[in-house]
Amino acid sequence: MRVSTQMIFQSGLTNILGSQDSLVKLRDQVSTQQRILQPSDDPTGAGTVLRLDEQLGISDQFRNNGSNLKSRLGLAESTLSSMTDTLGTTRTLLIQANNGANSDEDRKALADQLIGLRDQLLDAMNTQDANGDYIFSGNEGGTAPYQIVNGRYEYQGDQGKQMIQVASEVKLNANFPGFELFDNLSPVFSATGAMTAGGGTVTTDIADEGQFESFYRGNYDPNTPAGNTFSFTTAAGAPDTYQVTDSGGNVLASGNYVPGEPINFNGLNVTLDGAAGASADVTLDPPKRDNILNVLTDYAGLLTDPTRTTDQRQADAQYAQNIAVQTYNSVVGGQAQIGGRVNVIENLDNSSQASDIIIKSNRADIAEVDIGEAVSKLAQQQTIMQAAYSGFQMVNSLTLFNYVK
Repeated sequence: MRVSTQMIFQSGLTNILGSQDSLVKLRDQVSTQQRILQPSDDPTGAGTVLRLDEQLGISDQFRNNGSNLKSRLGLAESTLSSMTDTLGTTRTLLIQANNGANSDEDRKALADQLIGLRDQLLDAMNTQDANGDYIFSGNEGGTAPYQIVNGRYEYQGDQGKQMIQVASEVKLNANFPGFELFDNLSPVFSATGAMTAGGGTVTTDIADEGQFESFYRGNYDPNTPAGNTFSFTTAAGAPDTYQVTDSGGNVLASGNYVPGEPINFNGLNVTLDGAAGASADVTLDPPKRDNILNVLTDYAGLLTDPTRTTDQRQADAQYAQNIAVQTYNSVVGGQAQIGGRVNVIENLDNSSQASDIIIKSNRADIAEVDIGEAVSKLAQQQTIMQAAYSGFQMVNSLTLFNYVK
């Protein structure tokens, strides 16, 4: 076959350009350390790499969400932790305030301390984060959760939830509405006694909270106040006796009466100290439920009221202590919830990082170049390129004129 000059040049150019293309591709692979420089290099592999990159991006976003949520929970946990300390001090002072040996000056000093603790609690309950949002206002971050309305501290936030997705199937609530933590306490049940005949006094105190609460819930009628009163009547005899009747005159309990010894009635101790023949009414009080801010405010006022009797002071202290204990337990429960959420975030983060290591390894196997192999191929291609140049030069110089010259 006759080989024309045109064919010689075209063949040489094709070989050189092919070698250059291969050389450039190998050079780019070595410099980027990526095997797939464009989808056409490996369409199937490129699609897999895109899916793995998307998976890594989503995983990274979940971890960022978890990190931000963890930071926010950390502030709430720190605030609640300081509140437990303040509430612990408050409970100690309330017990101290219920000491009958306190003088008026002592009670005044204790009341001042309790108001100071109330202000500390208020400051914690209205804590703001770095963005100025109140952390206990639910979704009303721009509103201080506890404000004075008509002379009482009232919750002004909402109870909305702000769910943060920290994994494909896991969402955690970032909110801690103050109402749930500081207001949604169990109601306090109590009863008040009053003499109706005879001499002496009558006092009441709860001997068994569970039994009394059960009785209270089964008998308290907010629509019929008369039905909430029970009569304790004592009669002289050998021995003296008592009986308890309801508003309809039905005898609910009876037994021997000893002045000064409590009569236990459905978890409630009723003590009359007068001689037999006296009687008293004991009325179930309306259930009381309030936040610790109002309770401390009220109690500090009652503590400095010189007209309060000993029995009234004990009842005042018992109610305040009950709310303080409930608030303390609620705050501790809030800390436990935060701890649980943080544990979930940390476990998910660890699991996500372990999963990402596997995904990145798979991605590297598909997309990244074996640098040793690539460098070897690059050197080989350089040799081929040089051979192409040399071959073209040698063939180009073989002309008939040169041969006959």
